[in-house]
Amino acid sequence: MPRRIARLCAALLAATATGALAQPGTADLTAIPFEQLLDMEVQTASRFQQKASRAPSAVRVITADDIRRHGWRTLAQALESLPGLHVSDDRGYTFLGARGILRPGDFGTRFLLLVDGHRMNDPVYSQGPVGWEFPLDVELIERIEYVPGPGSALYGSNAFFGVINVMTRDAASVERGELDLIAGSQGQRAVRASLAVRGALGETLLSADVTRSAGDDLALPVYADETGDGVARGLDGMRARRLFVRHRSGDLNLSLIAGQRTKDIPTANYEQVFGAPGSDIDDRWAVLGVDWTRALSPVTDAYVQGRLLDFRYVGNYVYEVINRDVARGRSLAVETGLVTRAFERHVIAAGVEVVVKRDVDQRNFDPAPYEVHLDSHQAAERVGVYLNDEWSWTPDWSLSTGLRLDSEDGGNVRLNPRLALVGTLRPGTTLKAITGRAFRAPNAYERYYEAQGPGGQRANPGLGAEHIRTVELLLSHELGAATQVDVGVYSYRLHNLISLVEDGEMLTLRNAATASSKGLETSLLHRWSGGVQLRASYAYAKVDGWEEHGQPVNSPRHLAKAYVTAPLGETVSLALGSRYTSRRATRDGTVGGATVTDANLLWAVPGSRLELALGVENLFDRRYADPVGPEFLPDAIPRRGRAAHLDLLWRF
Repeated sequence: MPRRIARLCAALLAATATGALAQPGTADLTAIPFEQLLDMEVQTASRFQQKASRAPSAVRVITADDIRRHGWRTLAQALESLPGLHVSDDRGYTFLGARGILRPGDFGTRFLLLVDGHRMNDPVYSQGPVGWEFPLDVELIERIEYVPGPGSALYGSNAFFGVINVMTRDAASVERGELDLIAGSQGQRAVRASLAVRGALGETLLSADVTRSAGDDLALPVYADETGDGVARGLDGMRARRLFVRHRSGDLNLSLIAGQRTKDIPTANYEQVFGAPGSDIDDRWAVLGVDWTRALSPVTDAYVQGRLLDFRYVGNYVYEVINRDVARGRSLAVETGLVTRAFERHVIAAGVEVVVKRDVDQRNFDPAPYEVHLDSHQAAERVGVYLNDEWSWTPDWSLSTGLRLDSEDGGNVRLNPRLALVGTLRPGTTLKAITGRAFRAPNAYERYYEAQGPGGQRANPGLGAEHIRTVELLLSHELGAATQVDVGVYSYRLHNLISLVEDGEMLTLRNAATASSKGLETSLLHRWSGGVQLRASYAYAKVDGWEEHGQPVNSPRHLAKAYVTAPLGETVSLALGSRYTSRRATRDGTVGGATVTDANLLWAVPGSRLELALGVENLFDRRYADPVGPEFLPDAIPRRGRAAHLDLLWRF
């Protein structure tokens, strides 16, 4: 493993050096000053604006410029570039893991996903969508803030491993409009149109996009006896369409995010017929958000936020007859709070969140002949109250204390604290010591879903919440004017974990285990005088206790990443990104480690408003696979091979 990491870093450093020598000058592609890049303003870690160096977390920021230059097309691709995060894909959904932990079958429930501060985790599965099911084109993202570690002290349930806050663009980021056309291998086709409208009532950004792809053939040798060669052909297609509206008028913001993603399923999970067409899943999100902010005084700001979320899911499963899963979740939430600096050396944020209504319907049936297997309906409410105080007793040292009380599920009350000491040891060197606790409440699917028969699932209404306790120590140091190094160590203790387990011929969910994760994360940011920039990281995680025997499933012990952006003239830039993931245990064995490299060449056509990008994912066509859960016959599903796309963006 160390040799592979060394080769990875050497290759990218060589590319960096070549770019730096070839192009001593830069233009707009490296417009962000390096000192600003080192210490950006963030707001998610404490619920108020502050420098990243003062935030009570190892907060990470991904900008719109990062997304465009690397050619990332999903939220997962952007997040995978961050230290300690890794991604799995089972040809149906994309999953995000942190610090060595990503259980097969976990639909992103242990991350809280926000868009402009509005919760996106759905009311049925608590899913935080990060793949193509995410209902927003990543080209509409202004920045992403990732706050690792427990966030329940401010945000409640699901803020278990971290909080992801996606901040969207508004009309001010568009002169008049944009037209984006994409075509590529594996049948990729996409078009996006965005328009800025300005008037006496404010300014509005309107955007709509459509994406289609044919996917890749999938070879699963375990099915060779059924089909002759065990290959599912033409069954990996995907269709997505999305709508985004954001209106701003003074202190008032209105937003609408709506998306539908339909994905063909080639894997025959849940004991379906392999190679038969007709197996697919359809996810729909619609989120209407209202935000009002007002300065009550020179030192106090208040906000009111409302959110209406409607989530729908339909899954068609191919057996001797078609079986259909249908789920719908609706939630209405209101939140209000304030941030005040009225007390000397203190910044206090406090607020109340009320989920006024949360309705969940789950059905499972055979359409023909019609037979109902599940018809479940639940309703719930939730109230959360939080308080966070940042006390700066000297200009260089501060103590951040956060506490939140949540009452949900008919009276279950949970109290989650966070304590962080942040100090400047000397100019350019910052120390952070953080401890906290978080929880994840079981969702409606985990408690109430039931489908009888082989491959089905038993309900478990008695599921309890998961809990985590963490301790983390972070050191950030600037090496000169163009380099920053971060080093962090952490210890996680997880209790009452919900896992999908086999129960005879069926599956069920239980609070089955405890676990621990201890590890190290390091990162490096460097910019050469010619504008070439390197982001590199290494993460080590040792997870124990989840499995009865052996190494936890889908838990990489080593992650190494390096991302380089280099200007190749006044109007051209090249971005390279490589990720090494060490071997991971599966249910029955292991999958080997893999290094995957992506590339993106971006050209701003001189004398025009056109940008042309050529992107290649999995540049060297590396064959690798991700571990999957017991609902699949194989214990790992292969990833797709190399794919290229051409992106033409016209700004008008």
